[in-house]
Amino acid sequence: MPLTIRSARPEDLEALFAVESASFPPEQGAGRETIRRRLAAYPDHILAALEDGVLVGHIMGPVIAVPYIQDPMFADEGCHSENHPYQAVFSLAVRPEARGRGVGGRLLAAMEDLARRQGRRAVTLTCLEEKVPYYARFGYEDRGVGASVHGGVSWHDMVLPLGAEKEAQDEDHP
Repeated sequence: MPLTIRSARPEDLEALFAVESASFPPEQGAGRETIRRRLAAYPDHILAALEDGVLVGHIMGPVIAVPYIQDPMFADEGCHSENHPYQAVFSLAVRPEARGRGVGGRLLAAMEDLARRQGRRAVTLTCLEEKVPYYARFGYEDRGVGASVHGGVSWHDMVLPLGAEKEAQDEDHP
């Protein structure tokens, strides 16, 4: 099935919430109202994957000022500014029946492409320990267990350096 990736729209709210709910336990996933606020605050940073017109996955996150996600950001859309240097990923979610077909990888690539075009320093996300190898396959660096305890669990900080961040790292590590 052909996969289309586009910016999410307000009318996608219920489908976004359904995918989020199928992908995360309630204490870790975003609720309907949180997704509604995110759609209003940073719609161009919420990408939806569709197969035959059906939303099968999404990736969402604000552009933030710091290289690592901090727990208060999950509930504060004000952390987003187009002037900030880091594209965060709060959620990468794929419907269970669509998993294993590369949807998540395509969504990551689309968000990374957006971040590159906008001149961001890096894409940053947090993930559970068992997901570290998944993100590492796409070039994300594991920066270790971070400060986040979102949803009552520990998260690894993962960063994909881009642009100025990558150039600075390359200069530091010849």
